[in-house]
Amino acid sequence: MTDKSYDIIVIGAGCGGLTAAACAAKEGKKVLLLERHNTPGGFASSFVRGRFEFDVSLHQLCGFSKASGLGELRRIFDYLGISEKIKWTEIPDAYRLITKASDGSPIDVIMPFGVEAYIDAMEKYVPGSKASMTKLFMLAEEIIKSSEFFAESEVKKSPSVLRKVLKEHGNFIRTAPYSVNKVLDALKVPKKAQDIFTAYWLYLGVDCERLSFIHYISMVYAYLTLGAVTPKFRSHEMSMALAGVIEDNGGEIHYNAHVSRILFEDGHACGVMLKNDEKIMCKHIIANCSPTTAYGKMIKAKDVPESALKRTNARTFGMRGACVYLGLNRSPKDLGITEHSYFITDTANSVNQFQLMKSIDTNNAQAAVCLNIADPSCSPAGTTILCLTTLYSDNCWANINPESYFDEKDMLAARLIANFESATGITIHNNIEELEVATPVTFARYTYTPQGTVYGYYGDDWDGIIPRIMTEATDCDTKGLRFCGGWGAQLSGMSSAIASGRNAAFATFDDIENENNKEVNTNEK
Repeated sequence: MTDKSYDIIVIGAGCGGLTAAACAAKEGKKVLLLERHNTPGGFASSFVRGRFEFDVSLHQLCGFSKASGLGELRRIFDYLGISEKIKWTEIPDAYRLITKASDGSPIDVIMPFGVEAYIDAMEKYVPGSKASMTKLFMLAEEIIKSSEFFAESEVKKSPSVLRKVLKEHGNFIRTAPYSVNKVLDALKVPKKAQDIFTAYWLYLGVDCERLSFIHYISMVYAYLTLGAVTPKFRSHEMSMALAGVIEDNGGEIHYNAHVSRILFEDGHACGVMLKNDEKIMCKHIIANCSPTTAYGKMIKAKDVPESALKRTNARTFGMRGACVYLGLNRSPKDLGITEHSYFITDTANSVNQFQLMKSIDTNNAQAAVCLNIADPSCSPAGTTILCLTTLYSDNCWANINPESYFDEKDMLAARLIANFESATGITIHNNIEELEVATPVTFARYTYTPQGTVYGYYGDDWDGIIPRIMTEATDCDTKGLRFCGGWGAQLSGMSSAIASGRNAAFATFDDIENENNKEVNTNEK
């Protein structure tokens, strides 16, 4: 057993764990971050093949504005002092969507950043949509203001506060129980405009019949008003900046440190055991891993509260990810690639598309990202980095025989490349210099996420962002242990994972203070 003991141990150096440890170190806590790999980041990392450096998963970051203090991500990075240490690249346009509308007609649109520009573009593609889209974004402004009110104020159950909530935040309350589709229908947004507007559902991994309207509109509004960015030197630059905050403020990071057990004493987390049987003690733990993994493999059954086990078992794993990374030997201009982000789906009907994504054979959806459009210098002159990402709404890769696994990887690459070429009319297969494929199996092995999920648990209507926030305080029933990353109240995505790390850290600070106060009161008695 090590002689050292820590205030907080953080398990896992993904975005959530890095942020939690960085906040703890900045606030003067004695913190140790344990990471099973030899580098930080998890999904927020990069790798090199030949002349090309590929980002593992990041397409774009939401919530970071070049203006200080604007956007939640910017505020977190300002607090940690790293906003200006990372070189940022701005994404030029929101997205290009190529699909079939709900009525079967073709859709091929390019949507810009900026609310007014977005509404004007929608009116161009769907004449007569301007009034309802304007009303939609006015509602979005109200939702954002209400979200800030609930997040920043100490809302107490008093008649005066309740009257204020009902009077000034009525639309938040009215829309909170409803899905994206339900609210868009209520606002009488034309169906084709809905098809275009809901393209971002792929980034949240739940179809729009179940996806919370408040969750979706908050994300889209932040994208359109603040724009989107990506670190110039891939997301690994961001991970290293967060790691730097930890070490610069006296925290420790141990790599190649695989936590096999979370230890409890008298019902309270008290330390961890590493795979090499080393024990490290602490007062509190923040786990950047799934509760399923923690409760099923890392904690003795007697130490898991029944309520925590039931809640975890009621949830299901979200979308599983796969990606084809392409290094092309011609420039985007020569190839005809003009957009940074392409959404290419079989249908704009998210419910139907979700069903198609249950099987490898029926899934043709992809988000294609060409980093060179945002940063021409990201690869050698005359070359292109293109990443084709798809999602699966079921664990279909578990059915692949080990003997045919590599053949399936080859077929996945061929399928996504062919779909991209067919949808855009751009030929790329003759210009492939480097090709790498990551399946859900790859992500499961590398990031230790069950089944290779990239979206934590499904944010279903019963378990979306609003229900999770409402029950967040009561959900912390494993004393001394909190979770962060894509498994928490903010759901998944790098910006959300970073926010969850910040929230888990400050909630843990409160836990420590409450325990200290309780100990003082006990001693005084």
